[in-house]
Amino acid sequence: MIVDFSFYRRVMEFLARYLGLGDRVLRMEVLRYDEALNGVRVLVRISDLSGNVVKYCVVRFDNALGRAEPNCVDNENQAWKTYQETY
Repeated sequence: MIVDFSFYRRVMEFLARYLGLGDRVLRMEVLRYDEALNGVRVLVRISDLSGNVVKYCVVRFDNALGRAEPNCVDNENQAWKTYQETY
């Protein structure tokens, strides 16, 4: 899957601020990216540089309303379930 770098950067900056992790060096992996009603939804894994997972986040970007709705969890299985339930 190819994700535009500017989109990747905006998502990472948004999630770092949302989670209060702006002072840490993090790595974000896009696990899934799909179109959703009026926008897109994305599932990401956020790790620190040693590879320890910090959070899994599902973010729904609504282009019509110009907003993002994040839902972050610690468990990968819960993240996938949340992703499937996000439209």
